[in-house]
Amino acid sequence: MRLPQYFPAGTKQRGAALMIMLVVMIIGAITIFVSSLNSSALKIERDKATAAALAQAKDALVGYAITYGDTHAGQVHGYLPCPDIDGSASGNLEGSSELSCGGKNVSSNGKLPWKTLGLPTLRDGHGECLWYAVSGTFQSNQKTDMMNWDTPGLFEILDASGSTVAQNVVAVVFAPGAALDGQNRASDGTAPTCGGNYTPANYLDNDGTINNAAVSGTANAISQFRLGASAQLNDQIIFITRDDIFNARNIRAKLAAMTQKAAECLADYGNRNSSGLGNKRLPWSGRLRNPTSDYWTDSNYDDEDNRLAGRLPYRVNTSDADTGNQIDYPYYQLASNGANCPGVADWPAYYPWWSNWKDHLFYALADDFKPKDSSGSCGTCLRVNGSGSYAAVVMFADRKLAGQSRDSGADRLNFANYLEGRNFTNGSNWFGNGNYQSGAETADFNDVLYCIRPDLTVTPC
Repeated sequence: MRLPQYFPAGTKQRGAALMIMLVVMIIGAITIFVSSLNSSALKIERDKATAAALAQAKDALVGYAITYGDTHAGQVHGYLPCPDIDGSASGNLEGSSELSCGGKNVSSNGKLPWKTLGLPTLRDGHGECLWYAVSGTFQSNQKTDMMNWDTPGLFEILDASGSTVAQNVVAVVFAPGAALDGQNRASDGTAPTCGGNYTPANYLDNDGTINNAAVSGTANAISQFRLGASAQLNDQIIFITRDDIFNARNIRAKLAAMTQKAAECLADYGNRNSSGLGNKRLPWSGRLRNPTSDYWTDSNYDDEDNRLAGRLPYRVNTSDADTGNQIDYPYYQLASNGANCPGVADWPAYYPWWSNWKDHLFYALADDFKPKDSSGSCGTCLRVNGSGSYAAVVMFADRKLAGQSRDSGADRLNFANYLEGRNFTNGSNWFGNGNYQSGAETADFNDVLYCIRPDLTVTPC
């Protein structure tokens, strides 16, 4: 027979205490686990809200840029609004774009002008309104001298390691996230809708190397911004490149029409020579050594004696000395009444496009239509794809292709960065009898050509 076992009372109490401690530990672990899940879920929801707000802001800004020429008479597409810098723009108060920001080619930052963009108040996952920086070369108030798809953006985006993520960025939208140590977001009464204040450093972060709250106040200077979370930086950003804008709307038809009108304007020159309509001599081509850094300046596109290929000229005074033509400048202006392109009735509608894309226009001239020592009728003329007899060919260099660069002055002096195939290899067209190339747009060719016939009519070719 087994005798019953007895345990001291203290032993039973210690066992009960251990059980209680175990239960408490389990409950604590469950609480921590659930809290962690809740925190993760909250972060996910906040990140979703932030991403959605940033994406909506980017879409609205791109939409603003690609319709700018439609909503602003006499302008081309591409421009972006100024930020809301202090909540008092033109009496429209909070959410409106400033009427003036920075200066020509000077970048600026502030809050996203949601009212100007036709948006509701956009907030990130922490409830903060979005901030916005715009490259000085793309801001719509004090405009850059030439807006096209090669216009440089003045922002660079770096990742957490300092590597470059993107260049030629034209705008950045920031979600500030939660306030970090030292940031004071107390209301000063200037932002009743968004709350807080308009001091960038109270919202955008500085990791000691890159300051997201600052842009350069110098014209054409590069500003850098950082993405990636750290103890010193919790901004989330989305950025817009020049390609984001110009890929969003196909303007090739508009640019082709502008090229045709420019060719018609050029052809009209031949109808105004001093010896009458029978002498259809055309002006010399423009120089390639200009433009360099100031490629936007109209007067740098002047004709050069004995040049049979180059850029389409703006000034034709050298040719006038040979032809006695009534046309002066700017852009084939009739000296007697100041009318630009007097033979092209709808030229004023295309002038803004020419003015902003003039560096993309090239011109080759037949030997028999040059300003001096020529007949004005085809003996030695130009061909396209091996056929035809043309007095001149006007070429529009479309988007840059793989291997082409148009960012520096040296780039802009190189035919190869604009024209392809025989349009490039014909070079200076020394003998005025070049065989030029046209065709469908491909990965290796996208030039657009219009030809001037011996009777000075213009045709696609």
